[in-house]
Parts: sequence; structure tokens; C-alpha cells
Amino acid sequence: WVRFAMPWGALRVGAEASCFYDDTEETKLNEAMQLPSGDPEDDQPETAEDLADPHVPRKMLDEHLLREKTVRSFSPYGLRVLGRRLFVCNSNNDEELEVDGKCGVVGTRFQLPGVSLDLDESGKVILPVRRWDDEKMVWTAEQAPHVMVERYKLPKGTDGRVDFDMLPLMPKKLTRFSPGEAPDPIEAAMPLQALVAGVGPRKWLKVRNRDFLDL
Repeated sequence: WVRFAMPWGALRVGAEASCFYDDTEETKLNEAMQLPSGDPEDDQPETAEDLADPHVPRKMLDEHLLREKTVRSFSPYGLRVLGRRLFVCNSNNDEELEVDGKCGVVGTRFQLPGVSLDLDESGKVILPVRRWDDEKMVWTAEQAPHVMVERYKLPKGTDGRVDFDMLPLMPKKLTRFSPGEAPDPIEAAMPLQALVAGVGPRKWLKVRNRDFLDL
């Protein structure tokens, strides 16, 4: 005969566990302790969108591109960032944008100083909102709206430029993956400062080339 010794503590714990749980209850307990694979708040499984590398480039879906020809002021509005570009949308509510959102591009943080107009006394900044032109296949400022943004909504970084990391991101449901695709071109336009000051094309040519180099 061979005798095996079991520690009394282990035997006691096993005995106590068997007193509180039968096989069915133990199975239910184990299942309850397993975390859901998706968002614990909505109990939805993870999708390809959730698992995708956030650094993969994305573009706006066609149905959410601003195409309307108008020169009115954009209101209501919401600022959103996609990639390295600032967009202005027709709502500041992500749920509303996912249903019927339309967004136009303003530009990169390096382009903003050349296309925006700061109204010092009012504390607001005028930004051009480019619409998508299906014929030219570019973002154009021709017959496109503008938006008056409170200056505090455009926080600046240590380099003095608008810090896109401080602005809300474009909802993923308005975008698609675009790896390997070139960014949609932005049609060059005369800076607002030049328009107000009445500066001719020869004087703003260098400014235009510099501001629109980073698309």
C-alpha cells in the first residue's frame, strides 16, 4: 500500500468549495467571471474596425463629403480631425454625424495660418470650409462656405500652431481604410488675409506654395 499525504489546508479549502458550489453553479460562476471580448459597456464583440491599427490611413466616406455649393456661414458646426487634416462638420454630435453628417476640409495645421483670418476684437477666427468637387476631384474653396470659430476652440501647441491632438477625432463610421492611397488634393486658394488686404497674386504666390506644400 502507498499512502499519499495531502496538506490539510488544501483539503479544507476543497471541502469548503464543494459545500458552497455544485458543478452547475461552479460553471455559471466561471462563465460570469469571463470578460466579454468587446466593449464591456455595450457587450458587443470586437470588429475589424476596433482591432485595426489606428495608424492606418483613413478617408471620408463619399456619402459624408460636403458637396453643397454655398457661401453661407457654416452653422451649426463641429470640428473634427482626420489624419493630419482639420474638418468642419454640420454637427458637433457624433451620433448625428453618423446618420447624416457632411464634412468639409479646412487643411493641415501648417496650412491654417495661411487660410484663416483672426478677428482679434471678437475673439473669433474665420476658417474656409472646402467642399468636394466631383468634376475636378479636389477639395475646393469655390462657392464653398466658411465658419466662424471661437478662438479657444483652436488650442495651440508649443510651436504656436493649432494642436490637433486637443481636438476631437472624426467618428470611424464616417471613414474608411485607405492604405497606399494619396490624400485627396486640396485646391490652392488665396489666403483670407490677402483677400482682405487686396494683395495681388504675385505677392502671395510664395505664401501659397509654402502653406499648401504639406497636403
